[in-house]
Amino acid sequence: MRLVSSYGGLAAAALLVAALPAPATAQAQGRPTSAMDDTWHFNLAPYMWMTGIKGDVSVAGLPEVPVDASFSDIRDNFDFGLAGRFEARKNRFGFGLDLTWNNLGAPVASSSPVLEALGLEADVRQLFGEGFLFYRVAHGGRADNPAHLDVLAGTRYTGTRVRLTAETSAGAQYDGNSQELNWLDAMAGLKGRVPLGSRAALLGRADIAGFGSSLTWNVEGDLAFLVSQHWTIGAGWRYMDIDYDNGESGVGFRQYQLAYNGPRVWFAYSW
Repeated sequence: MRLVSSYGGLAAAALLVAALPAPATAQAQGRPTSAMDDTWHFNLAPYMWMTGIKGDVSVAGLPEVPVDASFSDIRDNFDFGLAGRFEARKNRFGFGLDLTWNNLGAPVASSSPVLEALGLEADVRQLFGEGFLFYRVAHGGRADNPAHLDVLAGTRYTGTRVRLTAETSAGAQYDGNSQELNWLDAMAGLKGRVPLGSRAALLGRADIAGFGSSLTWNVEGDLAFLVSQHWTIGAGWRYMDIDYDNGESGVGFRQYQLAYNGPRVWFAYSW
């Protein structure tokens, strides 16, 4: 069964509100890294994406299996995930790198009595690596907390490893071989910042990618709070939908349609 992308996921990129008091000693002034000048400005932001997964995976020699770990299941199925983003900008031009690693365990959800009796689980390990260029098409608003809009283009590497395991009620166990899949997509999108007063801001990003996958689309939304001239903290949501179909019946993946959906938290240092 083909995964049907829910465009409600765009709306589901809702922002998590972090209500934090401003330090009494902090000054409400613009960060030097927001200046539009001929000096290089840098931003490093480690983050954790606590994502669930939903969709279908089909590999040679096995029937197509649905995988479903909803947001409410994240605490049970989230094994490990770390990520980070680095950006550098000089005047209107800049570049960025992003790395995301997720290790998720999820039960296989199925109405099939056979699959249900097997107690299948999927171990999904996913690596996303991005490299992109961006151009700041708009900049302005508040002097102490300016808004901006960037257009971006680049590539996204996707590396996936899926392993199916099972243990029946009778105690019989199945431990499948890992199936790996890697591809490179061309990517284009927008990202921007909208200030909320002198210290808070809404951050957003949307992009689409393809040519390696059939289609991948990604939306992100965050609420950021400026702690000082150099430090920012934030929380938000990310939704990524991947549709891959190699149309082959040989060894390895035939279809891979999964949506990654969940909250994230981060901090950033700018200089």
